Amino acid sequence: MPVQSPPIQLLESTSEMEQKLTPPPKTIFDTIPLGLVLTLAKPYLAGQSADEAIKIAHRIYAENKFCGTLDILGEDAPTPAHCEGYVDAYKQLFDAVHANQVPSTNPRERLTVSMKPSMFSTMAPQHGSESEKAQEDAFDRITRVVDYALKKDIQVTLEAEDHRWTNFQLEAFFALINAGYTNLGTVLQTRLFRTENDIKRFDERMRVRLVIGIYNEPAQIAHTDKRMMKDLVVQFAGNLLERGVYVEMATHDTKCIDNFYQYAAIPQRVPSTQFEHQMLQGVPRQKIQKTLRSGEYFRDLQTTAAAADKPYLQELENTAVPVRMYLPFGTAKVSGAYCRRRLRENPNMITYGFKNFFGIQ
Repeated sequence: MPVQSPPIQLLESTSEMEQKLTPPPKTIFDTIPLGLVLTLAKPYLAGQSADEAIKIAHRIYAENKFCGTLDILGEDAPTPAHCEGYVDAYKQLFDAVHANQVPSTNPRERLTVSMKPSMFSTMAPQHGSESEKAQEDAFDRITRVVDYALKKDIQVTLEAEDHRWTNFQLEAFFALINAGYTNLGTVLQTRLFRTENDIKRFDERMRVRLVIGIYNEPAQIAHTDKRMMKDLVVQFAGNLLERGVYVEMATHDTKCIDNFYQYAAIPQRVPSTQFEHQMLQGVPRQKIQKTLRSGEYFRDLQTTAAAADKPYLQELENTAVPVRMYLPFGTAKVSGAYCRRRLRENPNMITYGFKNFFGIQ
């Protein structure tokens, strides 16, 4: 269906602020050879091809009934040809997923797909007619991708990137939702100050992956305290659930998950049909993943819960909650940049790798 490109308004201070920003300092992860980076990050990647990623998705579903979302790694497309290449790659991925879905009759357990806005644009949003044209072209490409996914009955998520992309990402999302697309979700980052206001635009038609965000943002526009970012995940999840939004809690922090139930889900008696948990493949959290998926997590909560909360927790125990693993894949060249960023942001991923190797949870 034809959709008009939305007007992308940039903050007047954006260009001025960008000029003042300095590149993030180099870290040891910027000097490690690509081969070693990929070795350290291997547990968190789902191979180099769609076929490999789909096989992994089927394996984790067969073993533990974990769902999966597939992500073709890549960003900052340099030319229109590269952008169109990503369009074709996603269409091929949809074809492969449609032909090889997980064996479930529950739509919420099916494989979904994630994508980044910068894969479809030759430049980041900025002032000027050249950028405006690039964003119009990017919106057209994203629309074609989402439309093709809809025909294949596949849910898609338009991901968040650094703050330069946030306006484009959200305006593209709202434009497509308002045009009638029902297979599109997006991502909100609690580290950005603006998110507190952005959530007010969401309603029951929408699906949101809630994250703290992996991009190192300037203190002028973002929180720098990770504890605060995690507290805001719980607060914003509650706000979104009140608005009828389907919430995807994307965190590995077990305390954050506990707080989500204590301060958001239980007080509102939110049905398990309105939320799910998402985690990156390879992070050693199988214990809580399995107990959420089996319902055991909620049986344990009942031992100390108030009497008024126990019927709701019993309902959650009976239905359990979907757990979806994030499955990024791509060639070594494109995977390298992603892996370096993940390692820079969270050096503990090296520790997670050792835990995976030795089977430690």
